[in-house]
Amino acid sequence: MKMSKAVEQSLVVLVMLALQKDQLPIKSYLLSNCLEVSESYFKKTMRKLVVAGIVKAIASKEGGFQLARPIESITLLDVYEAIEGDSSFINSTQLADRIFLSQESDKKVEDVQEALKTATNDVLSAFNDAEQEFKNSLRKYTIAQVLDGIQKDSFEKIDWRQ
Repeated sequence: MKMSKAVEQSLVVLVMLALQKDQLPIKSYLLSNCLEVSESYFKKTMRKLVVAGIVKAIASKEGGFQLARPIESITLLDVYEAIEGDSSFINSTQLADRIFLSQESDKKVEDVQEALKTATNDVLSAFNDAEQEFKNSLRKYTIAQVLDGIQKDSFEKIDWRQ
């Protein structure tokens, strides 16, 4: 499994928005400059977060992006699925079936085919179990927990707009 850079960038943006002084909206060009990515690429990423209801886009002279929900309710899974999608990342091409199960049948081949069907199902089941564990772990961790190390009363909020 490979995760796109946009997931990490999204997590950084969410922390920036959470730390924004007075929760004022931040313009996309400021955020993309901080991340050192093109604004057009960044806007595509942010659009996914908006559609997922994680951030909101405010269209006005003083607008930009703000968190749409409290950081306690935004999980790493929410961010991952907003960027990568919520479909399974396990995609079998049925290659083993095409190679081994298309042979002419005789008793010997049928035994091998049956064993291969079982093995294929076992492998897919192991991958599916691992995917569920991965997603369950992400579901348990929130943006608030990312910020747990910061004493909320002992630091001054950051104005990313300056």
